[in-house]
Amino acid sequence: MTDSTEQATKGQGGLTRAALFGLCPRCGARSLWDAPAAFAPSCRACGLVFEDYEPRGRGLYFVLLPLTFLLIAGALKLDDLVRPPLWLMLALIVVVVPGVIFGTLRLMKAALLIARLRAAGVLA
Repeated sequence: MTDSTEQATKGQGGLTRAALFGLCPRCGARSLWDAPAAFAPSCRACGLVFEDYEPRGRGLYFVLLPLTFLLIAGALKLDDLVRPPLWLMLALIVVVVPGVIFGTLRLMKAALLIARLRAAGVLA
């Protein structure tokens, strides 16, 4: 026999699944994200309201500022080591920087959302 808490959490998405695929932390439906780094108002499947627990304010700056400095340092080091043409460097920056920033934002916002939902007792 299985434990009831195991059955209650079975099939729920974890942090990486919530961040990457937009799975609802409660039911696992793909309804967490409306935009690349913006939560949907609520889950379309189970009705869990994300707006109430969404991380807002300046807290994410503590993640984005060091990440920005690392990206700048990495671009300067790449330019120093490889010396790619300017058009290639710009193309690389246009692709890599938004991907890293949005990926980090999604991961951090999903982690904060899941932590707040657990603290509020909405998730087990």
